[in-house]
Amino acid sequence: NIHQGQVITLQQKVTGVEIAITRYFNGTDWVGPMLLNIEHKKFFPGDVGPTTSEMGTLGWYDDNEQNPLFQKTLALLKPHLAESGYRGIFDINCIVNEKGIFPLEATSRFGSPIAHLQTELNISSWGDLISAIARGKTYDLKYKKGFGIVVVVAIPPFPYSKKIEGHSQFGTHIYFLDSTTEEDRKHLHFEEVSLNVEDKRHYISDTRGYVLYVTGQGETVPDAQKEAYDIIKKTYIPKMMYRYDIGDSFVEKNHERLKEWGFLS
Repeated sequence: NIHQGQVITLQQKVTGVEIAITRYFNGTDWVGPMLLNIEHKKFFPGDVGPTTSEMGTLGWYDDNEQNPLFQKTLALLKPHLAESGYRGIFDINCIVNEKGIFPLEATSRFGSPIAHLQTELNISSWGDLISAIARGKTYDLKYKKGFGIVVVVAIPPFPYSKKIEGHSQFGTHIYFLDSTTEEDRKHLHFEEVSLNVEDKRHYISDTRGYVLYVTGQGETVPDAQKEAYDIIKKTYIPKMMYRYDIGDSFVEKNHERLKEWGFLS
């Protein structure tokens, strides 16, 4: 029996490939190419375990205005965004399969860790891009061809950030092999990490378990994976956790499925 006043919402489960379409809008029109991206939310490799905020993302830019994922999602929102004068980044995340596109969520803000992936892929300056969008101007975004990945490196109590007592690693140092180059460090994006100015050592300065995002880019997904994971192998944090398969499912099956369903060329 349902008590008076209670509401139960039933949702139909849809299986397929989860993929998002992201693009900038300057108040009247789209700016730059679209960013197609696939999140990996499950805690363990193989997409098993509890759902986290994010364990890593695969992404790539596409400048094909006729891309069906774009035309059937973000493109339809242009009149509404223009009417409201929206300026910024906009994202639609979907489940797609042979039957069509099923939107999951709309995000009208920068996200994490995808912002670090965009930093990896963008050649143009963030300042120039954001300034143009804020002023309602168009902008020729220069970007790297191919694919990029970003991998989340976390420590306990992640992914249960509210269960801090007894698990916090506040003050723990982060170590890098001597073989870590200045070029490697450009792919390291810290969160809740501070630098001791006296000994030049990084240490964890919060308690939620978010520590580091590592990015890689290449002509192919395996190229991007190798760049990111080679850098992670030079990084040592007590109890560090990360997924070693970001992008694998796309290479092994989902790229072909998206092509078969007509969403990718």
